[in-house]
Amino acid sequence: MRLGGPTFDIEEEPGALVSYHQENGFSAAFMREVEDKVKRDEILAAYGEANILPAELGAYRLNILQTDAARRQENLDEISRKLAYADEAGIRCCVIHGGSYEPEGWGTPNPDNQSERAFEDTVTAVQAILDRVQPKQAKLTLEPERWLLPDEPGVYLRLVEAIDRPGFGVHLDPVNIIASPKTFYDSGALLKECFGTLGPHILSCHTKDVVTVDRYPYHLIETYTGNGMLDHDVYLAELDKLDADVSLMIEHLTAEQLQKARDFLFERAEELGLAFVMPVK
Repeated sequence: MRLGGPTFDIEEEPGALVSYHQENGFSAAFMREVEDKVKRDEILAAYGEANILPAELGAYRLNILQTDAARRQENLDEISRKLAYADEAGIRCCVIHGGSYEPEGWGTPNPDNQSERAFEDTVTAVQAILDRVQPKQAKLTLEPERWLLPDEPGVYLRLVEAIDRPGFGVHLDPVNIIASPKTFYDSGALLKECFGTLGPHILSCHTKDVVTVDRYPYHLIETYTGNGMLDHDVYLAELDKLDADVSLMIEHLTAEQLQKARDFLFERAEELGLAFVMPVK
């Protein structure tokens, strides 16, 4: 398994990016689009020499269930463009969100967002993107959410089977689907279900954490990795069973919190007798 994290304000130059990943023990990288292809290829070559995997390119906030047909097509066009970029650059996966039937918000809750209609429309949208791009290296993945599809591992597996395209894979973010006291207090069981159901299809994962607060009604709040209750011991143990290039990407924190999260993950891995793939110096 590989570990990665945000680069914040690090200069978009090959040497600076590689040094940052080496210093942090990151052998996986969040990727940004670089318009200058010469510069992009220089970054990718430098990553290759340092054994740093270009793990993810985000194509977020593009609503694949947009109710206005013209705007929906614009979103599908943009996702297709980003997936094509990821494929050309050799980025492992392009990550998108599921959609919402609320016209003004990609992730706004709607009573129909988790309906069978939404499932079918999601399948149709993803198939259209993949049939258009025909990726050879990158795969398109959906980030799970509590209020969008996919919202649980069984639904995600149904999507994999229904979409039925080699260019579709799984991105896992377990904090996004912790939606009750049961899954909060027994996140290890949820994680085992996720990996047991989706393991062969998983390409990348996000790590953050979750806490509850003494407030009525029951509240769950996201926090940075190591500062909450997510069972990272189970998370790391299950990740270690997969392909060595599956990446665990730290997200949604500050630079100071990143150091704490990184150290926490290395400590937990060492305690479990596990090891992350390291970049070459």
